[in-house]
Amino acid sequence: MSEQDTKTLAELKKDLEEKIVKAEKELAFLKTSLKLVDEALTKVSFRPASRLMEEVQKPPVEIPKPPTEAPASQEQPFPIKSKTGEDLGTFYIGKNSVRIVPRPELGLNLKTPPFQSFFLDRVIGEMRKKDEMAVDAGTKDPDSIIEYDIKCDGDTIKEITIRNIDEDSRVRELRSSIRWTFERMLEKTPRP
Repeated sequence: MSEQDTKTLAELKKDLEEKIVKAEKELAFLKTSLKLVDEALTKVSFRPASRLMEEVQKPPVEIPKPPTEAPASQEQPFPIKSKTGEDLGTFYIGKNSVRIVPRPELGLNLKTPPFQSFFLDRVIGEMRKKDEMAVDAGTKDPDSIIEYDIKCDGDTIKEITIRNIDEDSRVRELRSSIRWTFERMLEKTPRP
């Protein structure tokens, strides 16, 4: 191999390495952009982005509206998934209430942080404070202050019921908060 061939190959190698670095940066940018879009869609919709894309591509179909007074027992289930796709449980949305059922095999403990400090005290606690202020201001009925119940087997959480949820934004906040809380709790829970 001549010195000229060696020089040409070295230049080609340098050029290829630069293109790889540029492609990796572009891929990282695209992944970050996709993540931001997914997070934005999660905040405004309970449907995965893939389903929204299918719906955008299909012609609109006239769907009859459900009766305005749905039975209180009628709930719509949504899976609670970790960022890695692990099944954490189910989030049921009912009329003015949500019910959260963690996957039983996870054995999530009531005392594992940040369940009490973040989810109960900060998320639900702040909603309750706002409701109490609205009651004091005369803009909310005292019977409509947010309340919750937790069913446990020992210290293991079986079900969380949250009542008097009158805003979609609260449903979205509770859904994203419980996912984050369950993920952090799992990090602190010994796995078999």
